[in-house]
Amino acid sequence: MSASQISSRARTYALYTGAPRQLACDVVAALPPDAPLIPAPAQQAQLLLESETLYWILNAQRHFFEYPLGIRYVQPTVDGLRLHVESNASLDSLLAGLLPTRVPMRTGRDEIYGLNGVRICARTERGIELRRLGQPTSIQITGPSRRAFEKAESALAHQIQSSGAEACWLAGDTWTAYEKQWDDECQPIAYDPAWRAAAWLPSGLLRRLGLLHTVAVPQVVTGHESRLGEFWILSMDHFSDTGLRRAELVQALTDPVNGLPLELRGHRDLTPGDGLGLVLLKAPDRTAALQLRYDRVDYPERDRAEMFRAIRQRIGKLTGDAPLPVVPGGWADG
Repeated sequence: MSASQISSRARTYALYTGAPRQLACDVVAALPPDAPLIPAPAQQAQLLLESETLYWILNAQRHFFEYPLGIRYVQPTVDGLRLHVESNASLDSLLAGLLPTRVPMRTGRDEIYGLNGVRICARTERGIELRRLGQPTSIQITGPSRRAFEKAESALAHQIQSSGAEACWLAGDTWTAYEKQWDDECQPIAYDPAWRAAAWLPSGLLRRLGLLHTVAVPQVVTGHESRLGEFWILSMDHFSDTGLRRAELVQALTDPVNGLPLELRGHRDLTPGDGLGLVLLKAPDRTAALQLRYDRVDYPERDRAEMFRAIRQRIGKLTGDAPLPVVPGGWADG
């Protein structure tokens, strides 16, 4: 592969993953010429774990970060996925969402929050690796120092235990009794047939998370799923004085080479002229759909002035705001 080809493919890789330029060049240079830039997981277990991972990341999203969801870039491979968090605060949020916890409920029946059966299987100077017991899966989390990971994990465990819950991941290379019961009863969402059929969408979105800041320009992203994972919603709040770049994001998501098997089915402005609106993307096989919700919100700065300046600096690097194509009869209510 020529230097110009590597450079071109690296730009595309960085666009989809958010990876720094040098890392993108290194990854692309190591790939066979015909290998996809954004591979799908080779194992179904990995794909399902990634679908649950996005679910719990969105479920735990409660804060402003410089980068959407507090993840600066991702690094997908056929065997696993690496998430590079931006700060100690985003690390706290991510661990709280992903590490499995048994939570007592008023109904008398406890629940498992987080990735059931997942354990920290390796630690490095810059992060940790998560695997589900008995499965060939891997989610790596990198970013701050090893000390930051130790501090975040210790604080989370203390908080959980102080509230009367159980930090299941501390059980080591074995299931806790309640985790095993939870799994045997097929409680994790990934056991549902509808979820399994649609799991390619959240996994694919997680592997292309960079698009939320390399192409799109929201100040904050939240979201959730419905219909047992068949319908995913991403809500993107923008500053009142910035563009929306909806068409640019749709084009990247539906790109026939590097995007996902999605088609634009409709869009509409809920408040014409103010930019509040919806965009609906659907899979041709009807297994899954993605709704993008747009709004303009100027949140009070309070103690977030420095964070907002960083977000504006990120957004200021992108220009242009193309119109969405007309979709005859199309609308975005699902």
